[in-house]
Amino acid sequence: MTRAVLVVSRDPKAPNSLDSYADVLNRNLAADNIDPRPPTVIQRSGVTAAVLNPSATSRTQGASIAIGTLLDPIGDWHAPGAPLPDGSFALLRADDTHVELVADGVGSRTLWYAVTDYELIASTSQRAIVTLLGSFEPNRDVLPWMLSAGTLGPLDGWDARVKRVQPGERVLLDRSRWRVKSTVEQPSPSPEPDLSHDAHRERLRSTVSDACRRWSFDARKWILTLSGGADSRSLLCLLRDRGIETVTWGLPHSDEKDGNDAQVAREVARIVGVPHRFIAIEAGAVSDPEVVLRRFLALGEGRVDRISGYVDGFGVWKTLFEEGFDGVIRGDHAFGSELVRSAYAVRSKTSLTTLADYFGASEIESFEFPEQRMPEALTRAPAETGAAWRDRLFRMSRIPTFLAALTDLKTPYVDVGNPLLARSVLDCVRALPDELRTGKRLWRELVRAQLPEVAIARRVAIPSVTDFLKERRVLQLLLDELASDRAASIFTPTLRARCREALVGVLNTKRSMRRTDWGETWLGRAVPAHVRAVVGDWRSKRPEMEPLVLAFRVFVASRMQAVLGADAATRPAEHAAPALAWGSR
Repeated sequence: MTRAVLVVSRDPKAPNSLDSYADVLNRNLAADNIDPRPPTVIQRSGVTAAVLNPSATSRTQGASIAIGTLLDPIGDWHAPGAPLPDGSFALLRADDTHVELVADGVGSRTLWYAVTDYELIASTSQRAIVTLLGSFEPNRDVLPWMLSAGTLGPLDGWDARVKRVQPGERVLLDRSRWRVKSTVEQPSPSPEPDLSHDAHRERLRSTVSDACRRWSFDARKWILTLSGGADSRSLLCLLRDRGIETVTWGLPHSDEKDGNDAQVAREVARIVGVPHRFIAIEAGAVSDPEVVLRRFLALGEGRVDRISGYVDGFGVWKTLFEEGFDGVIRGDHAFGSELVRSAYAVRSKTSLTTLADYFGASEIESFEFPEQRMPEALTRAPAETGAAWRDRLFRMSRIPTFLAALTDLKTPYVDVGNPLLARSVLDCVRALPDELRTGKRLWRELVRAQLPEVAIARRVAIPSVTDFLKERRVLQLLLDELASDRAASIFTPTLRARCREALVGVLNTKRSMRRTDWGETWLGRAVPAHVRAVVGDWRSKRPEMEPLVLAFRVFVASRMQAVLGADAATRPAEHAAPALAWGSR
């Protein structure tokens, strides 16, 4: 499904904002290179629920909607307060007395919501909520996160009134009292070091196999996105008896280059004996890069800067949609991360890098952003090992903030299934000792046993983001946005000058933008020489941010203000939502 939206009126007899806007949202939120299916709309007792551009994967009951992967769905999955099914999902559940919004334990599918004096508006789309509110209130707290991590950060959205349902969170609205309360389900399993290595391996194998077995789907309407890595090939081995097909995409002829993702994927499919196809993508597949950038921001809602897989203008996803596929199966997982030796490395692997990792205090001050705060729940606990903290942040930050944002880019065309993120699998992995999670050690043992003759890929098949950003027309678009009144209202002259210099430097190809050139930049010349020497020595110990990436992140933030402002203007001002009343949280 593309988007799910649910609106409940405080007065059950009163119409709500979605009643007359479902068709508008279905058109405005759809990809502009496909013809969306008509929305499915359910209205009852002051609740209107809509599935936009629905497919056969859409699951509704009454005014309740489930998105994602449900394993053996229990009969009352739709009822507020009912036990949660296993799987990788988000739930919008409504009845005559309550509305409940539920995220799975890692927030693999994102829900947003806002509460006014008259309505609760919930959706998988921030743009849908801003449209129904009829106004846009920019949230500056997300700006430092977009620049430092390329995401919106661990908590917030673009609009200050719109909240994200957190991993394991259940947001419950009491309709009669018009009060909201939130509870967060804490995972219960703890490490079991007394089990033998073989026992842990057998339990993990059995749990993953069982999760795949319990997922009911029509294999003729789903396709597995196969890479040269470990996770998707394991899913292929587990699902091949269901009649699944596979697909890989990448630069032209990458499927013929040894060690490339696309070449290894083709070899895996050949050995397993399943139909496989390769789709070539090129940055020039869409003649106008403005179209690529516009679609990327409109469909992904500016949640993530990772545009490299979509530089063909979403041609791969248009193809899958028009060929009638309902969904793609992906190998997103939480089996463990590689060995890291510093707090910065942990945060870098889990989408939690901050401006202080890249810039000095005086530079950050010149940007004039709100203070960038790490949520207390994501800090390392006193008795927590480094490996445990690393993997907990992967579940609590990397998946809901980064991987879920990448999922949002695909769902305007097809649904996404992630059986490896089922709660049963996550519980099993949490019980592993640190050494079996580090480097996905135990999981890789299982995968090697499935296909010992095929090595893991050494090179990716898709274009690099910097290659796309260095294209002359893209550079000019970024420069034009930096020069706009909109960008000037959001970012300081210092930051815009820094980004402009990086873009012009590449555009003119006259000099390298290495960090050692910092003293010759616009900002560097404004700082006394003795201060530059001290800062330069200190900065040399800092990780480096690619200047083009920083400029692109500024572009994303600026353009999203325009996208959301236009969404807000869709709804006439006289029908806009009144001020918020948060109730009790």
